[in-house]
Amino acid sequence: MENKLIMFGSMTPMMRARELLRRHGIRGITVRTPAHLRRGSCGYSLKLRSDSTERAAELLRENRIPFVGVAAADYS
Repeated sequence: MENKLIMFGSMTPMMRARELLRRHGIRGITVRTPAHLRRGSCGYSLKLRSDSTERAAELLRENRIPFVGVAAADYS
């Protein structure tokens, strides 16, 4: 199954997002954002299963947790 990254501009929103998603049953793992995707961000992302990414992004928007974007990732 493909994984997706939700990328953040700083560490604080990433940590808030991880906790919010956990409370909603969505497990995210903190990973380093690949260099070619960083776009000036802090370099950390949450890795999620692709089938939970849309719901996760919706929750982040509803709770006003800023994120840089979503990208496909090929992580084991």
